Amino acid sequence: MRPLVLEARDRPGGRAYTRFDLPDRPEFGAVEVGDSYTRVHALARDCGLRIRPSPPPGSAGLALHVNGRTLDADHWSESSANPLAGPERAVLPPRLEAHYLARTIPIARATDWDAPSFSAHDRSFTAVLRERGMSEAALRLVNVAGNHNHSDDVSVLGWWRGALARRSDTGAGQFEAGAATLATCMAARLDGSVRYASVVTALAEAGGLVLARLADGSEHRAGHCVCTLPLPALGRVRLRLPLQPAMRQTINRAAYTRVTVALFDAEPFWQEDGLPLTMWTDTPLERLFPRLHPATGACIGFKAIVNGAGAAAVDRLDEAAFERLALATFARIRPNATGRVRYVARHAWGTDPFAGGAYAAWPPGMVAESRAALSRSAGRVRFAGEHVADAPGIEGAIRSGEAAASAILEASS
Repeated sequence: MRPLVLEARDRPGGRAYTRFDLPDRPEFGAVEVGDSYTRVHALARDCGLRIRPSPPPGSAGLALHVNGRTLDADHWSESSANPLAGPERAVLPPRLEAHYLARTIPIARATDWDAPSFSAHDRSFTAVLRERGMSEAALRLVNVAGNHNHSDDVSVLGWWRGALARRSDTGAGQFEAGAATLATCMAARLDGSVRYASVVTALAEAGGLVLARLADGSEHRAGHCVCTLPLPALGRVRLRLPLQPAMRQTINRAAYTRVTVALFDAEPFWQEDGLPLTMWTDTPLERLFPRLHPATGACIGFKAIVNGAGAAAVDRLDEAAFERLALATFARIRPNATGRVRYVARHAWGTDPFAGGAYAAWPPGMVAESRAALSRSAGRVRFAGEHVADAPGIEGAIRSGEAAASAILEASS
């Protein structure tokens, strides 16, 4: 079959977004590739792309800025900035969730996380963390820079699924030339069948065909359609399809994690303050990671990752206001950075019209129903993407696409 790919952006990859114009090729989206990502590794080899091992977590140390104090994480337990008490006091802020949630995981396999039989465990982070003894002070830290919008609003089943999936990995890696190179390679092999700047505004089924109408007024027809739009983007498309009510509800109620990624160049101020490059903070920049030059390994700047309410707050700022806030925050948490950091760019996935967030974040009590709805086709339209997938990240997206293609081939044989 001859495919036609309608891509709204001017580049392939979607949330696999690499800044190829910068020396370290930083990622705005997809970052790590687990060694269990068998399809990703196979496609990378086929494309001649190298996946280099990632350094072990925590191997380069961690600095903290909490309650107005900057310190090395090694001093957290005895610091006056630490608001925790009892056994919690020794747990670093980014490890608090795992400290409680990893103790007992009530599902045995990652693929079981959305099974109706586990619906009793489909509860919010907040409910489970409190039940397991987390203090309110610790819960506040969890909601500063957690990988969710708020612990009240997301099911803990997703965390357990990710933890179980990571247990099968003995290591992780990163695309040496950038994660988007995989999408670029795959798009090139379609030999002109990808049409960029093609924003789909309507999908309909009639006369045994699927009709896709674009923002420019043009139309395309095909015997089948694989729809990979993230659900917030799909919600903006007029759908005249045989959708089950549960599918419409899932699209309308979809919640995605807001994530904003910002890049900075920097002179080596860290050589003077002696603190680790990686930081976890309760400031508007939340988490900071070093950007390393691929040839020398030297730090050339930082990448900030801001989640949830923090992302919503900075997303309301224009570029000039965000730059002022970011540089003032650097100067406050690491005074030696004053005048030696330069803002480069940011990308806000929460306000991206073709994403609506970084990844699906299922609300409590909705996992089994929503996931079952997404697994069904809508006539000649099948759905794929990380929100449909059984595996995490890029691997899940690829596997879901292969499953949709196989279903079409089977239906057509």
